[in-house]
Amino acid sequence: MKRFDIHAHMGKTSSGEAIGVEQLISDMDKYGILKTGISSLSGIDNREQNDLVYDSYLKYPDRIIPYAFINPKSKDAIKELDLCLGERGFLGVKFHPWKHGYFADNTPQIDEILTHIEKYGVHIQVYPGTSPLCTPYVWIRYAKKHPNLRFVFTHTGCREFGYSVIKAVQDVKNIWLETSVIYESDVLKQMKDCVGADRIVFGTDWPYKPVQCEIEKIYHMGFGEEELEKVFYKNAESLWIPRKGGDE
Repeated sequence: MKRFDIHAHMGKTSSGEAIGVEQLISDMDKYGILKTGISSLSGIDNREQNDLVYDSYLKYPDRIIPYAFINPKSKDAIKELDLCLGERGFLGVKFHPWKHGYFADNTPQIDEILTHIEKYGVHIQVYPGTSPLCTPYVWIRYAKKHPNLRFVFTHTGCREFGYSVIKAVQDVKNIWLETSVIYESDVLKQMKDCVGADRIVFGTDWPYKPVQCEIEKIYHMGFGEEELEKVFYKNAESLWIPRKGGDE
């Protein structure tokens, strides 16, 4: 079965280890992952981070899906979005309040930036765990306020918020849940029961988590063959297609 990884990273890890695109491609080949979406969490300068992602994409344009990493408090945020989503053709935007050091519920620039992203129709990934900077509930409010945008909650809110996030987004149809980091079988089952295969996407959080474990746990969630296809690649494939003006 095909596998598309919607959530991985490039650059130095939190411990300072340098990770290159060749290592990513090697692991993709090893574990049968055809395409991977990446952002860079290394450093604090958006341009340097996004340049690293773009360089990786240029080396492997058939394997890498690039995402823009945006700090909404940066004075150049809109300019950086236009470069990444316009000229460079990135297919997603990543927000990570913890890494950039802002409270999403006290950063009014986010609304303006989300409205600007709507012009491009790409999906949005948010890191909604690890309080107090990254509580998921403010992002649920943003998703309701911007129904034409598609949001992916990486790690399904992490261990801290997993159960409550799944219930909270059940009826918020423009939010998808990503599977990495969640290993508790009860949480995975609740994810399947509440939102179903149509709104669950496979991710590895590479290079931080064991890829084989992230793959194997999907097979223990009780999905049928067609549902597995949605989780492993069809949903990511759809989210990577820009959708403007609420087009289905």
